[in-house]
Amino acid sequence: MLKPVACLLLLPLLMSCEDSLDNLYPKVQPVQLPAASEAGANTFGCRVNGQVWEANNARTLNGKVITPTIHYRNGELRLDAFRRLQVAGPVTNFHFRLDHVTGPGVYELGTTKAGNYAALKTSHDAQAYITDGQHTGTLTITRLDTAGGLAFIAGHFALRAAPPRGARRSAAMPAAMEITDGRFDIQLSR
Repeated sequence: MLKPVACLLLLPLLMSCEDSLDNLYPKVQPVQLPAASEAGANTFGCRVNGQVWEANNARTLNGKVITPTIHYRNGELRLDAFRRLQVAGPVTNFHFRLDHVTGPGVYELGTTKAGNYAALKTSHDAQAYITDGQHTGTLTITRLDTAGGLAFIAGHFALRAAPPRGARRSAAMPAAMEITDGRFDIQLSR
């Protein structure tokens, strides 16, 4: 008789352990476009052929952001973003490179301006997509704050990218990638 009573007394304690485990392992948030912002929120997202693509915004144990990252030095801007694990679709990461960035403004991608391009990679490097003379786009910087306590760059982008000329394209991969509703708000990497 004593054992069933002891078990009944322990039941509330066991029930509270289940709640604690839920707090220890929070539910994965749904994939969605991040809000457009200009505050150094470390966000990056877009639509790839109509599907939402959101960058991983995880932190390492020492607090550094894994991705997205922006490097800006002497007018050269490099932006990298890797997708969240919950994102479906072939594109795993974005890479932008722009030369002669002087401040907020619209920067053309893939046109005759040397050095400005976007590249998209896919799972296991099955296919690369780039901007070029026929597949172009724009990256608009709405805020470039390199001074003060929190240096960051924010803006939006849209582009069309295709496999490089002469590259083989897997029949399972799309002929081109249409990127719309792109937005970013990323703290500068030092």
